[in-house]
Amino acid sequence: MKAIDERPVGIADNPRPGRFKKHHMEDFAGRSYTTICAILLIVIILSIVYFVASKGLATFFRDGVSFSEFLFGSKWDPDGNHGEPQFGVMPFIFGSFATSILAAVIASPLSICASLFMTEIVPGWGKKLLQPVIELLAGIPSVVYGFVGLTVIVPALRDMFPGQGIGIAAGSIVLSVMILPTITSIGTDALSSLPRGLKESSY
Repeated sequence: MKAIDERPVGIADNPRPGRFKKHHMEDFAGRSYTTICAILLIVIILSIVYFVASKGLATFFRDGVSFSEFLFGSKWDPDGNHGEPQFGVMPFIFGSFATSILAAVIASPLSICASLFMTEIVPGWGKKLLQPVIELLAGIPSVVYGFVGLTVIVPALRDMFPGQGIGIAAGSIVLSVMILPTITSIGTDALSSLPRGLKESSY
């Protein structure tokens, strides 16, 4: 009499152990690759920090430049063309802060008005009209903004005002256009998330 195989169908040919082993190997390879990339990234970052710090701190420890003179000095002449080398960065710090503040002063009212226009005044076609423009401005690289500022805004300021046209005014105008999409998007999201009760209570 022929013996009857009472095992469930498919047990003898079950490929799961091999499949589990394959998945285990793939998981191990993925983790190893991720770990190597993370370690390599950390090594690269530490190398950059070490290189920049060693070259920058050498100015103070090897060349004997005073830290207070570096921060509060008003002249930048590292080659010493007009006497001794001078390393004052105060004009650069002041120019950066002045340009950023002036750009925020220019862009903030325009961005708030655009946000109110899209969310409160005409939320229908107003958002359809301005949203593509904002996304287009946000997608333009900063190099393009700089090139337009150098070829358009600087000559215009040079023709209207005395001087070379390169300064805080030109930088502020270019930077205000660059930050306009960001402030507008933040303002639009903030106004859209406000409850209707809070909006009505402010009227």
